[in-house]
Order: sequence, then structure tokens, then C-alpha cells
Amino acid sequence: MHNLIWDFDGTLFDTYPTMVTAFAKALAQNGIDEIEIDAEQIYQQLRVHSLAAALQRFSAEFKLSITELSASYHKWEQLEIKLAKPMPHSHEVLKLVTSEGGENELETHRDQQSIELLTTAKMISEFSGVVTSQQGFARKPSPAGILYLLQHSKLQRENTAMIGDRKLDILAGQRAGLQTILFDKDYLITDDGHPDVIIRDLSELKPLLAGH
Repeated sequence: MHNLIWDFDGTLFDTYPTMVTAFAKALAQNGIDEIEIDAEQIYQQLRVHSLAAALQRFSAEFKLSITELSASYHKWEQLEIKLAKPMPHSHEVLKLVTSEGGENELETHRDQQSIELLTTAKMISEFSGVVTSQQGFARKPSPAGILYLLQHSKLQRENTAMIGDRKLDILAGQRAGLQTILFDKDYLITDDGHPDVIIRDLSELKPLLAGH
């Protein structure tokens, strides 16, 4: 493969610690005692499922308004996300793709924050195309954002792979006709959508890139 279409949260950047902190603070703000807040359970809901699933589960469990919990979470996340760091080896793999004549693309549910974090980390220049929530494409597992990037950057499907850390990334890539790579660093994804490759560390991408 020459080209990679990247997910952001949990793939390019290790954003889950900041998301878990924000979620715990949102629960506390809504009157939940610290002793009742299980960070590992929050992490698993976010990582394996989604933010929407986490909001639904914990608002029901603690009998909270899902609207108020969501508002509190997003307020805290705007502050916490600034502390997120790139995943180990992410920058060197981005550079390897471009040095081999390939292209990196980004397809994320996150908004402009993803661009700001990539810019701060001096990684944004490695990308040829970007799709964020602000473009209004249907969310993954819809392939809409991926299909746009394929057309925008004139990428050949047979030379392009989608990489992400959840089943919905794999399904989106498959529906766009791409090879798929699941990044499951902590062995949490059991229903994985049958990706072509499963990796535990981004450095495992190096031998997969054509010409390396």
C-alpha cells in the first residue's frame, strides 16, 4: 500500500485519556460522587463503542439528563483535549508514507480541534486531504468522507488503506472498497469487522508500506 487514510482519536493522537478525564469531570459536575466514577468503564465505552454510547449508558445508570451530561462533557473536553499527544511512531509513519511517494489523508468525526492539534505537533504538512465534522459528511461507518478524499486526492483504491481503532473505521473503509487496518493497542476490540490487518503499535505499519 502507498496511501493511508487515518482516523484521529485513538489512532493518530492518544486522546482517550483526556476524553475520560472530561467525562469523569462531567459526571462529577452533575452530582455523581467520585467513588462511583469508574474511569476504566468510561474508557471501554468510548474506545469500543462511542461517545454517544457512553453518554447513553452513564446517563441511564446515574439517572441523569443525557442533554446536560453531554453539555458538561463537551465543556470539559474543550479544555482537556489540548493536553492530548500524538501516538508513538505516528509522525515517523506519516513521514515514511510521503517519503515513499504516498499520501496521508485524515477522516475524523472531530472538528477543527484535530487540525489545531496536528498543527501544534508539526504534523499537518504530511496530509494531502482532511475531512472533519465541519464538512458535514455522514459519520462513519458511512464511507462518504473517505469517498470524498479518494476523489479529492485522486487516490487508487488498490494502493490505499483505511486505518482506525474501532470497528466503525473498518466498516467505513470496507464500504469504500479499501484495505483496512485495525489499530488495537490494548486488545479491546473483539467484534472487529474483519480488517485485513490488525496491529498493536503504529511502527508495525512500516513493513506494510510499499517500497520499504
